[in-house]
Amino acid sequence: MRPKLLAAMLCVPLFGCASQSMTPTKNSRRTEAVASMRAAESAGAASVPQAARHLEFARQQITNGDQLLSAKDPDRADLSYLQADADADLAQALARAVPLEQQAQQTTQQLESMRQSPR
Repeated sequence: MRPKLLAAMLCVPLFGCASQSMTPTKNSRRTEAVASMRAAESAGAASVPQAARHLEFARQQITNGDQLLSAKDPDRADLSYLQADADADLAQALARAVPLEQQAQQTTQQLESMRQSPR
C-alpha cells in the first residue's frame, strides 16, 4: 500500500506541472491592448498625425502578437501585446494633448496681438 501512496504523491505534482504548461495563454493582455486601441480611436487619434502613427504601431503589434500566438510563442506574444498597449496609450494621450497644445499656442498668439495693438 505504501508504494502506491508514494507513487500517487509523486505523480500529483507532475500532473499539476503538466497542466500548467498545457494551459493556453491568458488573453487579457490582448484584450487590454485592443481596449486601449479603441479608446485611442474614440479620442480621435486617427485625425492627429502624431497619434495616428502610434495607433498604427499598436495595430501592427496586435497583429504580430496574434501571429506569435499562432506560432505557439506566448511569451513573445505577451510582449507584443504590452507594446501595443503602450503605443495605444501614447496615441490616446497625444490625441488629447496635441489639440490642446495647438489651442494654447493660438490663445498665446491672440494675447500677444492684443497686447501689441493700440488702445
